[in-house]
Amino acid sequence: MRRRYGRDILVSVASARVLPHRLRPLVLRRCGVEVGVGCQLREGIIVDNATSGDLRLRVGQGTYINSDARIDTAAPVTIGAEVSFGPGVRIVTTTHALGTSDKRAGELTSRPVTIGDGSWLGAGVMVLPGVTIARGCVVAAGAVVTKDTEPDGLYGGVPARRIRDLEPSERPSRPATSAGTGPARPRRAPTPPSGRR
Repeated sequence: MRRRYGRDILVSVASARVLPHRLRPLVLRRCGVEVGVGCQLREGIIVDNATSGDLRLRVGQGTYINSDARIDTAAPVTIGAEVSFGPGVRIVTTTHALGTSDKRAGELTSRPVTIGDGSWLGAGVMVLPGVTIARGCVVAAGAVVTKDTEPDGLYGGVPARRIRDLEPSERPSRPATSAGTGPARPRRAPTPPSGRR
């Protein structure tokens, strides 16, 4: 009990907005989360497991998880390498079996979630229990992914469906509703008009 309490405090520290993002992976590693090299984890990330307390989460190298993501680890969650999460992404591993009319939320069940290498989940995406998002997929902002995806596809909607194929080397333009969901990219300073300094 004492060990879980200490870990819960560290998880709270990891989500704090005042903690520099470079320290977040270190704090989560102390909690038992596997975090790859070069990951960027922004503020407000919540990693929890209300059922057993174990944090069964693996994050591959070079992955970017934007602010206010919530990852339920009642079942294992595997996030591949070079994955990008927009703000407010939700990974859910628990659900309830359908109960009787007296109580429709029946027995609690959990199933693992896997996010394939190189995938990009836009702002507010929700991934439900048991889903595998295949390698190289883009999931548009606000989509709810209820079933497995195929590699290299653009998915969107509620429930998410495949909108089009993506070539493995193709760089899709940002979905219009997900601006600002990827890692910050450096911008060039404007060039002064000729003759002025």
